[in-house]
Amino acid sequence: RRVTTALLLLVFSIALLNGCCNALNVLVVGGSGRVGGSTVRWLKTLSDREQNPISITVGGRRSESYQAALRNKVIPSQGVDFVSLDIDGDESVLKETLEQWKNSCSPSDDGCMVVHTGGPFQGRTSPVLLRSCIELAMPYADVCDEFDLAETSKELDQKAKAAGVPAIVSCGIWPGVSALMAAEGVDQLKKKGESSGEKVEIESIDYSFFTAGTGNAGPTIVSATFLLLATPVITFMNGIRQDKEPWTEMREVDFGNGIGNKPVWLLDNPDVPTTAMYLNPNEKPPNCSSRFGTDPLPWNYLFGAMKALPRSLLYNRDAMQNFALFSEPIIRLVDKLVGATNAMRCDVTASNGDKVTLRIAHSDLEQCVGLATAAFALEMVKKDKQTVPPGVWFPSELGNEARKNILEVSKEDAFVYEL
Repeated sequence: RRVTTALLLLVFSIALLNGCCNALNVLVVGGSGRVGGSTVRWLKTLSDREQNPISITVGGRRSESYQAALRNKVIPSQGVDFVSLDIDGDESVLKETLEQWKNSCSPSDDGCMVVHTGGPFQGRTSPVLLRSCIELAMPYADVCDEFDLAETSKELDQKAKAAGVPAIVSCGIWPGVSALMAAEGVDQLKKKGESSGEKVEIESIDYSFFTAGTGNAGPTIVSATFLLLATPVITFMNGIRQDKEPWTEMREVDFGNGIGNKPVWLLDNPDVPTTAMYLNPNEKPPNCSSRFGTDPLPWNYLFGAMKALPRSLLYNRDAMQNFALFSEPIIRLVDKLVGATNAMRCDVTASNGDKVTLRIAHSDLEQCVGLATAAFALEMVKKDKQTVPPGVWFPSELGNEARKNILEVSKEDAFVYEL
C-alpha cells in the first residue's frame, strides 16, 4: 500500500509539473492600461475556468505604469510579469525584445501569443508588432480601430499563412464583436432566404454604438474619440466607398431595455469597410455606416464643437492624449455620475426587404472590451479544434464556429442580448 501511495504521489507530481510546463504564454502589450488590464484579468479568468494553465506578461514602455496597475488592481497582484518594450520605437529592437521574451518562457506545447491593446492606434501606419510576431511564429490579436493600419496589416496575410500563424486584427467589443453581430445577421437572412428557395443579397448594414461617459475605459477612449473627429468617416453607398464628415447625420436609435433611444452621429469604424468588403467578397458591398453617441448629452455637443479645431491638432496623438489626461479628474467624475454602459446595435437589411436587428449591452465598457478581446485571443489557440486558421483575419471573416464561440463568451454579464 505504501508503494502504491508513493507511486500515485509520483504520478500526481509529474502531472502537476507537466501542467506547469504546458501553460500558454501570453504577452499583453499595453496591459497596464484600462483596456489592457481588463484583457489580462479576463484571460486569466477564462483560462482558469477551463483549467487551462496560462502565464501572462504585460508589455509597455514604463515599469512605473505596470507598478501602478498592480497597486490599483488593474491587473492581478500576483502571477503577471513585465517586459519593457516600445512599439513606436526601432522595429529591430522590438523584434529582439519579443524574441528574448519568447525564449525566456517555460517550454510549452501551447506556445506563445501576443495581444496588442496599446492604443490609440490613430496615427500609426505600420503594423510592426504583427510583422514581428509572424516572423517569430506567434499568434497575434489586436484592438486596432484605425482602418488604414488594419488594411496594411491585412497585406501580411500570405506571410502569416506561410508561417502558420493565425492573427485577428480589429477585434475587441467594437470593432470586433460588433462585426460578428453583422455576420450573424447576414447569416440569418441568407438562411431564411435559402429555406424559401430565394437567393438573398444584403442591401445594408448599419452599426450604432452608445457608451455612457468613457465606459470606465478612461482617458484613452477620449483621446481616441478626439483623433476620430479628425478622421473622415468611411461609409459605403451603392457599392462605392464614400468618405463623410465626422459627427454629422444624427439619428435616434433604440438600444433596448434599460437604455432606450439615444442620439448617435457618424464616426469612423473599421467594421464598416471590413464587413462591406470582406464579409461577402463575391457580392456587391452593401450600404454601410457606423454611428456613435455618449452620455451626458452635452458631451456629444462638445465633440461636435471640437471639430472646429485644426485637423492637424486633433490628429496629434500626443496632444490629444495629454489633453485627455489633463481632463481625467472631470472624466472620472462624469463616469461616476452617468455610469459605464456600453451598447451596440446592428441592423441588417436584405434585398427582399427582410430585416434583422441585433443588440448587445453591458453595464461596463472596460469589462466587456477585455472579455471580448480575451475571447478572440483564446479562440485562436484552442486545444481541441482549430477554428481560426493561419492568416490575417478581420472578425467578419471568421468561420461560423469561431464566431458563435466568441459571441457566447462575450454574452457574459450582458443585460441586453438579442441575436
